[in-house]
Amino acid sequence: MSRYKIVFTDYYYPNNDSEIDILKKLGDVEIVDCTKIAPDGIKDEDRIIEYAGDADAIIVQFAKMSRKVIENLKNCKIISRYAIGVDNIDLEAARDKGIIVANVPDYCIEEVSDTAIAHIFNCIRKVTRANNLLHQGGWAYDKIKPIHRFSTHKVGLVAFGHIAQRVAEKLQPFGVSLMAYDPYFTEQVKYPWVKFVSFEELLAQSDVVSVHAPLNKESHHLINRERLALMKKGAIIINTSRGGLIDEVALAEALEAGQIAAAGLDVLEYPDEEYTKSILTRFPDKVFITPHMGWYSEEAIGDLQSKTALNVYEMLKKGKPLYKVN
Repeated sequence: MSRYKIVFTDYYYPNNDSEIDILKKLGDVEIVDCTKIAPDGIKDEDRIIEYAGDADAIIVQFAKMSRKVIENLKNCKIISRYAIGVDNIDLEAARDKGIIVANVPDYCIEEVSDTAIAHIFNCIRKVTRANNLLHQGGWAYDKIKPIHRFSTHKVGLVAFGHIAQRVAEKLQPFGVSLMAYDPYFTEQVKYPWVKFVSFEELLAQSDVVSVHAPLNKESHHLINRERLALMKKGAIIINTSRGGLIDEVALAEALEAGQIAAAGLDVLEYPDEEYTKSILTRFPDKVFITPHMGWYSEEAIGDLQSKTALNVYEMLKKGKPLYKVN
């Protein structure tokens, strides 16, 4: 019998060779790759329990690790997710069971911060709108007026984690006024060029609001009808974090009313493959959507795969993962 059993429930990478190379350094390990059992891996609760019920560690991407699943894990010490967010894992159930949940919070900081800034510039400079007009044979700058100088803008960052911090650092040379709201951030002294304000003040004063909060029960529809009404008329909203942070119906109403001028979104409330169902696709001249690719670069994928496995390796070898959520 192997010393450790490690189960991959699901992943969508071409292979997990780099992870297996890392995990094999533990010595006597049994590795169960559920993508070899079913094409997209195992996501059904009962089947996860069947294959991973006696596992020492589980590596997961999209499969839902519900309370039912977690309560039926007999030996599990760690659930390591290929992601920053862990909204598909019941953290309370994991705590109750004494199981560590690990993520990789730093694998795509450069990529997502770049994507947020790209969406900001696209909305401010109306790049996509101008491109579409040109290809339709009707370009003229008066059709995309007004455009205002970026350095005159106030940019508000909702939550100030690693990605928002990089957005602030990258935007500082442009001369914009930067604000942030994050009741959990305690190192404001490190960012003297960022003004830390209440959520209401940020919404009321910002020309651009960029959302970087995690998605949980408390933050679901953080940007709702009431908060959109607090925003400066003609403001722009950016979301490269999680789709459920914004009430899409409320945002559509705000766009129709002219309360919000434009939105740049890398995430929607729908699963990635169902983005076309969103009401926001009805606003091609105001809402610019990328298909949840803000995290992507070849380098980011390499970091994510290796660090997800290293979380398991470090936990089983030394009792502590690289990154711990709960």
